Amino acid sequence: MGGVRTRMAESVELTGDEWTLASFAGAIHRGGVGLWAWSPGKRLAQLDSLCREFWGISEAMVGIDDLFARVSAADRATMMMDWMASATDPHPYSFDFRIGDGADARWISARGIGGEAGTVGEWVQAIFLDITDRKRAEESERLLIAELAHRVSNMFTVARALTSIVARDAKSVPDFVEDLSQRFGVLHQATTLATRSHTLDQGRIRLHDLAERILAPYHSGADIAVAIDATAFVDPGRVNDYAMIFHELATNSAKYGALAAKGTLAVTGDVAGGALTLVWEEHAVPTKAPGSDGTGFGSRLLRQTIERSLRGHFDRTISEGGMRFAMTVPTEA
Repeated sequence: MGGVRTRMAESVELTGDEWTLASFAGAIHRGGVGLWAWSPGKRLAQLDSLCREFWGISEAMVGIDDLFARVSAADRATMMMDWMASATDPHPYSFDFRIGDGADARWISARGIGGEAGTVGEWVQAIFLDITDRKRAEESERLLIAELAHRVSNMFTVARALTSIVARDAKSVPDFVEDLSQRFGVLHQATTLATRSHTLDQGRIRLHDLAERILAPYHSGADIAVAIDATAFVDPGRVNDYAMIFHELATNSAKYGALAAKGTLAVTGDVAGGALTLVWEEHAVPTKAPGSDGTGFGSRLLRQTIERSLRGHFDRTISEGGMRFAMTVPTEA
């Protein structure tokens, strides 16, 4: 390449009042745009300083095959065809590709006009535009939409199952409406907590926070203490499972246990050896508290959620002095 019009500018400082090639390069560099050119005959590329940064090289002149080798394997074949076509296609072109692989890959958009309009001598001139932030935002949006669709589908599945089970155990229409309304309310709280976690870009939810949220309405009627290890997290897809467990235990306690008798409730949890252990322990349970044969709706719901969904197990002991419920699930559940 020769002449001022085709020379790659290395200075990015604005000087004086004139719009020089150096000041122009400085302006576009700050916008993430680099200048490059390539020779189809020599299979060489000339890169300005920003383009060299994109590719992670120090040479201003480099073989295009060396550049191709740095392109993500998933993009390489298509990118090479688009690159070669840019030498002869007289229309504006734009093709995107990644330099490198994995989470740290840089997304680049090559843009220009092929054929004679984009050629000076033997050199085809164009730009590289860093579009990494945009591509990552698009990927996050796609994942969020896919997860939202999955979550909505799961919510309908849970709603249908709850409606069917509650209907079988309801003694009257008012009881059915009240029970179902409460359980849908819990699902709403769990979904809100999961959504807030995504908004804050946390991804996972502290089990302690979820327990506090479910038990908040009962604090005025009992002495409640929640001490779940800060390392105990729940993936958003499992929030509903734990919410229903806490709600079922709280509902039973409000009917027959410590939450009905202004007793004490301690909820503890810790993570060790690849497993999460939760203990729900009540004291001052009324003597009228019924025993459990494991066949009621609550027992069936707990068993289905803990054993089938979370792949764990639980044990519950009821006596005149209190109730102790302990569950253990693998942390990868």
